[in-house]
Amino acid sequence: MIIGRFDERGRPFVEGRVTIPSIQVDERVLFLLDTGADSTCLHPRDTDSVGIPFRQLGNAVSSTGVGGRSRYFREPALLAFGDESRSRPYVIDIHIAEPNESSDALSSLLGRNVINHWYMEYDPSDGRLECTVRHADYTMDAPRGQFAPARCRSNFRTSLQVGATDSSLTG
Repeated sequence: MIIGRFDERGRPFVEGRVTIPSIQVDERVLFLLDTGADSTCLHPRDTDSVGIPFRQLGNAVSSTGVGGRSRYFREPALLAFGDESRSRPYVIDIHIAEPNESSDALSSLLGRNVINHWYMEYDPSDGRLECTVRHADYTMDAPRGQFAPARCRSNFRTSLQVGATDSSLTG
Protein backbone atom coordinates (compact mmCIF):
# COMPACT_ATOMS: atom_id res chain seq x y z
CA MET A 1 0.00 0.00 0.00
CA ILE A 2 1.28 3.44 -0.93
CA ILE A 3 0.83 5.93 1.90
CA GLY A 4 0.23 9.53 0.93
CA ARG A 5 -0.24 12.66 2.98
CA PHE A 6 -2.17 15.89 3.03
CA ASP A 7 -0.52 19.30 3.05
CA GLU A 8 -1.59 22.19 5.28
CA ARG A 9 -4.33 23.09 2.75
CA GLY A 10 -5.70 19.53 2.71
CA ARG A 11 -4.33 18.64 -0.73
CA PRO A 12 -3.38 14.95 -1.28
CA PHE A 13 0.22 14.10 -2.20
CA VAL A 14 2.27 10.95 -2.82
CA GLU A 15 5.99 10.67 -3.41
CA GLY A 16 7.37 8.86 -6.45
CA ARG A 17 10.63 8.45 -8.29
CA VAL A 18 10.87 9.81 -11.85
CA THR A 19 13.45 8.43 -14.26
CA ILE A 20 13.74 10.13 -17.67
CA PRO A 21 16.73 8.57 -19.46
CA SER A 22 16.76 10.93 -22.44
CA ILE A 23 17.72 13.85 -20.19
CA GLN A 24 19.48 11.96 -17.36
CA VAL A 25 16.84 12.63 -14.70
CA ASP A 26 16.42 10.23 -11.78
CA GLU A 27 14.81 12.03 -8.82
CA ARG A 28 12.11 11.82 -6.18
CA VAL A 29 9.11 14.08 -6.75
CA LEU A 30 6.08 14.89 -4.60
CA PHE A 31 2.93 14.58 -6.76
CA LEU A 32 -0.49 16.11 -6.16
CA LEU A 33 -3.16 13.48 -6.90
CA ASP A 34 -5.38 14.97 -9.61
CA THR A 35 -8.35 12.92 -10.80
CA GLY A 36 -9.07 15.66 -13.35
CA ALA A 37 -5.68 15.34 -15.07
CA ASP A 38 -5.46 12.93 -18.00
CA SER A 39 -1.67 12.74 -17.78
CA THR A 40 1.05 12.95 -15.17
CA CYS A 41 2.85 16.30 -15.35
CA LEU A 42 6.04 17.80 -13.97
CA HIS A 43 5.66 21.50 -13.22
CA PRO A 44 8.35 24.17 -12.72
CA ARG A 45 8.34 23.84 -8.93
CA ASP A 46 9.94 20.42 -9.47
CA THR A 47 11.60 20.85 -12.86
CA ASP A 48 13.80 23.60 -11.39
CA SER A 49 15.01 21.44 -8.50
CA VAL A 50 15.45 18.36 -10.72
CA GLY A 51 17.37 20.36 -13.32
CA ILE A 52 15.37 19.72 -16.50
CA PRO A 53 17.42 20.78 -19.55
CA PHE A 54 14.61 22.37 -21.59
CA ARG A 55 16.81 22.93 -24.65
CA GLN A 56 17.11 19.14 -25.03
CA LEU A 57 13.36 18.50 -25.01
CA GLY A 58 11.27 17.77 -28.08
CA ASN A 59 7.76 16.39 -28.57
CA ALA A 60 5.96 19.63 -27.72
CA VAL A 61 2.24 19.30 -26.92
CA SER A 62 -0.42 21.75 -25.77
CA SER A 63 -2.72 21.20 -22.85
CA THR A 64 -5.70 23.13 -21.58
CA GLY A 65 -6.44 23.26 -17.87
CA VAL A 66 -7.86 25.56 -15.23
CA GLY A 67 -5.08 28.09 -15.85
CA GLY A 68 -5.62 28.14 -19.63
CA ARG A 69 -3.49 26.70 -22.41
CA SER A 70 0.10 25.64 -21.67
CA ARG A 71 2.96 24.05 -23.55
CA TYR A 72 4.40 20.76 -22.35
CA PHE A 73 7.07 18.37 -23.59
CA ARG A 74 6.23 14.67 -23.68
CA GLU A 75 9.04 12.32 -22.65
CA PRO A 76 9.11 8.55 -21.97
CA ALA A 77 9.61 7.98 -18.25
CA LEU A 78 9.65 5.37 -15.55
CA LEU A 79 7.53 6.44 -12.60
CA ALA A 80 7.82 4.27 -9.49
CA PHE A 81 6.05 4.22 -6.13
CA GLY A 82 7.08 2.19 -3.12
CA ASP A 83 5.41 0.63 -0.15
CA GLU A 84 6.77 -1.47 2.72
CA SER A 85 8.56 -4.01 0.54
CA ARG A 86 7.66 -3.54 -3.12
CA SER A 87 8.28 -1.11 -5.92
CA ARG A 88 5.44 -0.42 -8.36
CA PRO A 89 6.88 1.10 -11.56
CA TYR A 90 4.86 2.45 -14.49
CA VAL A 91 6.21 3.15 -17.97
CA ILE A 92 4.47 6.35 -19.07
CA ASP A 93 4.82 9.43 -21.21
CA ILE A 94 5.29 12.24 -18.70
CA HIS A 95 4.42 15.83 -19.61
CA ILE A 96 6.99 18.42 -18.59
CA ALA A 97 5.61 21.96 -18.33
CA GLU A 98 7.46 24.76 -20.03
CA PRO A 99 8.10 27.39 -17.35
CA ASN A 100 5.75 30.34 -17.54
CA GLU A 101 4.00 32.71 -15.20
CA SER A 102 0.84 30.60 -14.87
CA SER A 103 2.57 27.27 -14.18
CA ASP A 104 5.49 28.34 -11.98
CA ALA A 105 3.68 27.82 -8.66
CA LEU A 106 1.87 24.60 -9.63
CA SER A 107 2.62 21.27 -8.00
CA SER A 108 3.51 18.33 -10.22
CA LEU A 109 0.40 16.25 -10.92
CA LEU A 110 -0.19 12.54 -10.75
CA GLY A 111 -2.87 11.99 -13.37
CA ARG A 112 -5.38 9.32 -14.23
CA ASN A 113 -2.86 7.48 -16.42
CA VAL A 114 -1.51 6.16 -13.08
CA ILE A 115 -4.16 6.65 -10.39
CA ASN A 116 -6.84 4.82 -12.40
CA HIS A 117 -4.84 1.69 -11.50
CA TRP A 118 -5.23 2.35 -7.76
CA TYR A 119 -7.94 2.04 -5.15
CA MET A 120 -7.72 5.00 -2.77
CA GLU A 121 -8.93 5.51 0.74
CA TYR A 122 -9.15 9.27 1.07
CA ASP A 123 -10.01 10.78 4.43
CA PRO A 124 -8.48 14.23 4.99
CA SER A 125 -10.32 14.70 8.30
CA ASP A 126 -8.41 11.67 9.64
CA GLY A 127 -5.22 12.45 7.68
CA ARG A 128 -5.50 9.13 5.87
CA LEU A 129 -4.52 8.66 2.24
CA GLU A 130 -3.87 5.03 1.35
CA CYS A 131 -3.47 3.79 -2.20
CA THR A 132 -3.76 0.09 -2.99
CA VAL A 133 -2.18 -0.78 -6.32
CA ARG A 134 -4.54 -2.88 -8.43
CA HIS A 135 -2.21 -2.86 -11.43
CA ALA A 136 1.35 -1.74 -12.10
CA ASP A 137 3.48 -2.36 -15.17
CA TYR A 138 5.84 -4.25 -12.86
CA THR A 139 5.94 -5.29 -9.23
CA MET A 140 9.25 -6.13 -7.64
CA ASP A 141 10.85 -6.49 -4.26
CA ALA A 142 12.57 -3.32 -3.07
CA PRO A 143 13.96 -2.21 0.28
CA ARG A 144 11.77 0.28 2.16
CA GLY A 145 12.06 3.73 0.65
CA GLN A 146 13.61 2.51 -2.62
CA PHE A 147 11.05 3.18 -5.34
CA ALA A 148 12.63 1.29 -8.22
CA PRO A 149 15.60 -1.03 -7.95
CA ALA A 150 18.66 0.27 -9.76
CA ARG A 151 18.57 -2.73 -12.12
CA CYS A 152 15.07 -1.80 -13.28
CA ARG A 153 16.04 1.86 -13.88
CA SER A 154 19.20 0.79 -15.73
CA ASN A 155 17.30 -1.67 -17.95
CA PHE A 156 14.68 1.01 -18.66
CA ARG A 157 17.38 3.46 -19.81
CA THR A 158 18.96 0.80 -22.03
CA SER A 159 15.64 -0.29 -23.53
CA LEU A 160 14.83 3.28 -24.58
CA GLN A 161 18.25 3.78 -26.09
CA VAL A 162 18.11 0.61 -28.20
CA GLY A 163 14.34 0.53 -28.77
CA ALA A 164 13.76 -2.69 -26.86
CA THR A 165 10.34 -3.76 -25.59
CA ASP A 166 9.02 -3.11 -22.10
CA SER A 167 9.63 -6.76 -21.13
CA SER A 168 13.35 -6.04 -20.90
CA LEU A 169 12.77 -3.94 -17.77
CA THR A 170 12.66 -6.88 -15.42
CA GLY A 171 16.00 -8.02 -16.81
